[in-house]
Amino acid sequence: MNWALAAPTESLREIARLRQVAGVSVCSAGSAVWLQGEGLDEPLSRALRVIPGGRQFSVLPDGQLIATGMLVPSGRLPGGPWQPLADWLTLQLPPQHQGEA
Repeated sequence: MNWALAAPTESLREIARLRQVAGVSVCSAGSAVWLQGEGLDEPLSRALRVIPGGRQFSVLPDGQLIATGMLVPSGRLPGGPWQPLADWLTLQLPPQHQGEA
């Protein structure tokens, strides 16, 4: 089954740890960052659970969301645009301090 996760933008550091996971796409919607993908193995499930403020969902074929532990859909997946997480993230090196080579 497909999955989704909504997290506050303050959780970007933890979300960035998933950039190497194949098949994860991202959409920014308001003050939330949404992730989605197909299939959910145990390592990925653990990684999603530790994202601060993250709310995890199962996604029905028509885009309806079912919150983890619930039975009834409550909302829909944002329409997008969606893109691969690795493309969406831009990695930045910390600024060099004067005197460093």
